[in-house]
Amino acid sequence: MMVGEVNRYPIQLLVNYWEVRPALMGAYLDELICRGVTHIASFVPWQALESDISHSLPRYLQSLSERNMTITLILSPEVGIHYPNSGLPKDAISKSENLAQNSDQTYASVHLPPNAHSLPSFFSPEFSKRYYGFLGKLDGILGDLARNQPQLLDKITLTLSGSFWKYYRSPRQASRKPFKDIAGDYSTSAGLAYRQQLDQFYQQKEFNEPSPGSVNKWRGKGQDEINRRWFQRQSEDVFRSRSLQQFKKKSGSLRMQEMEIFTPEADPAYTYAKFLRAVAGVPLDFAKLSRLIDEASARQSVAQGSATQAFVHWTQMGDFGTLGDAERQFLFLKALLLLGSQGGGVLIAEKDWFNFSASFRARAENFARLLSQKDLRLKNRALYLTSHLWSQPGLLWEHLLKKLGAEARMVSSLDLVLHDPDANLLIVDSQVVITRELILKLSAWAKSGRVLVLPKSSLMTEQAKAELESISAQSRRIEVNLGLPYKLHALGEGKLILFEMPDNVGEGQLETFVTASLAVAEVEIQCALSERRAEFIPLSRRDQGYALFLLNGTRQKVVSDLIFSQDVSVSDLAASLTTANKPTQALPANRFSLEIPICGILPLAVEATPENIARAMTTRATLTSAKDAPSAPDQPENLWN
Repeated sequence: MMVGEVNRYPIQLLVNYWEVRPALMGAYLDELICRGVTHIASFVPWQALESDISHSLPRYLQSLSERNMTITLILSPEVGIHYPNSGLPKDAISKSENLAQNSDQTYASVHLPPNAHSLPSFFSPEFSKRYYGFLGKLDGILGDLARNQPQLLDKITLTLSGSFWKYYRSPRQASRKPFKDIAGDYSTSAGLAYRQQLDQFYQQKEFNEPSPGSVNKWRGKGQDEINRRWFQRQSEDVFRSRSLQQFKKKSGSLRMQEMEIFTPEADPAYTYAKFLRAVAGVPLDFAKLSRLIDEASARQSVAQGSATQAFVHWTQMGDFGTLGDAERQFLFLKALLLLGSQGGGVLIAEKDWFNFSASFRARAENFARLLSQKDLRLKNRALYLTSHLWSQPGLLWEHLLKKLGAEARMVSSLDLVLHDPDANLLIVDSQVVITRELILKLSAWAKSGRVLVLPKSSLMTEQAKAELESISAQSRRIEVNLGLPYKLHALGEGKLILFEMPDNVGEGQLETFVTASLAVAEVEIQCALSERRAEFIPLSRRDQGYALFLLNGTRQKVVSDLIFSQDVSVSDLAASLTTANKPTQALPANRFSLEIPICGILPLAVEATPENIARAMTTRATLTSAKDAPSAPDQPENLWN
């Protein structure tokens, strides 16, 4: 399989078609084919389309069709595009009333070559009208091609993304910790839309109980932070939906997909690091770029009720190209493993891709092949339901992430919770507004053998409280105080943990509570590292066991003990995948000492011993029998005293 052979391939090579003279496009594409490229991706810069008098996009698609190449055509405006203002028309972002503002009232902006620029507000009537006009023109061009030259579009997948929404964050706040503040647009136009939607939302009967005056509790200034999160999430959902609807007018027959594109070098968390490097000569913050990959991979966005394909975009214009070979390779592989194992991958300029050594490209392609075939997959062992994906989550998230690492996932959509095939634990953020409908759906989810961790929250409607009391009154319960006080209820074949969050809570209490929740859900911490500078990514294998990638994202060699909860057999992953005979394995043990090279990634194959497999089956059978044993329910209680 060559790079980009199938549309869902985790490595997508970016081609800036507007930078290639039409007369040279054929030769350029022929060279890519000779180098093994059969699929490419391209952004469509807004300004390039508006000023295009030579019909370069249709001619580009014609050249691709003649060579039987496939393409992912990314239509939504994105940051980091190799074009002035990331392709945004200069006059569209020259008016202050068209610009987005962060929570600290600064203009949202991107600082990448060839020029820094402000980000527009999709709430601005003038900008919004022009944006949908751009989509309409693009829809018309593609619709005409579909009608007159349908063969040109056989190999095209139109792609929409989340655009700028995740970048509406204060650089000052984000520099201390990514996604620290409340993300969102605070411009005047956004404020007007916020008040209008708030009035509509709280007209629902559920928020007017027990009396009509109860709605004031939900709409007051003290609720502003909670409401802002809900509003920004809903606005992004509407943006995605309206953008998709635009392409159902003339080009609706074409293949469409939704992506979430994250450009680490354009993130507000990286803005100050770039400034300090330029002014004071501070070394490039390689570690921050690595952490931003972790942040992006931990969040799963949604469009039209389904998970989006998440991609990390390494732009031609950022610091990525100035890093050393080992650092670039580390960042690329880390993004590939984390995002490719979830159905996404990496977007990278074709020039940057071929700047890698041939041996590295072969290694990356081997991993990409396994990921695209789902031979390696990252499972969500626990979910965290938040009110807004790009805003600061509650206190429990950090401890869940610390315990499970890459196997913990943050979501803001109930659809992703209900359709996740793997997660056995869900923690609901204390800033989520809880309605009766949410209680009913989450309790039904938990009854099938899962564990629901729910806050005893003031953000619960009266109907939700009544429903929860009715559910809890029919179940057994245990009152516990491990870290945080909570009540453990049986819920069908699953469990409900109802907890209270004290005003002053220590880190130790939070960690103990998360550990207890994982234990109740039987989510076992499979392994740990003795060296803090090292990290790991565990991927389930289709055949047996799992692959464990040990990462050293530092400029120093790291020696770490790899500690398992039970005896396992460990071998080289490449050997286990390529040899007919069983590869050489270390003797079964629960502790191994390994050396990880500078900016290195060490792939291992891990298998449980036959004794452990038998023990796990016996334990599972015992637990199943215990679930079926009858027991008398406790007396009902009022949970809200």
